[in-house]
Amino acid sequence: MAHDLVIRGGEVVDGTGSGPRRADVAIDGAMITTVGTVDGRGTRELDASGRIVTPGFVDIHTHLDAQLFWDGSAGPSSSHGVTSVAIGNCGVTFAPVRGGSQRYLAQ
Repeated sequence: MAHDLVIRGGEVVDGTGSGPRRADVAIDGAMITTVGTVDGRGTRELDASGRIVTPGFVDIHTHLDAQLFWDGSAGPSSSHGVTSVAIGNCGVTFAPVRGGSQRYLAQ
């Protein structure tokens, strides 16, 4: 059975703190199923030789709090590889907040 997508020969940086390593990545549906040597073929295949392959980036300093109402794709963050964001002006948000902590957060 073929994988949905195989990304071949990239330098995988996985966010664990270890250095980059050359590997293939197989994806089936919405899941990464193999990182390492992928023997099977992919319905689609990408040659990532000379490129970095990452799971995505978290942006903790955004100004997307209002922008998401008119730009659901969170551009240009999403085109830069950002997959998760902390919503709020400069990454600061006041909701949800534990009762009695509002003043502390505002200062």
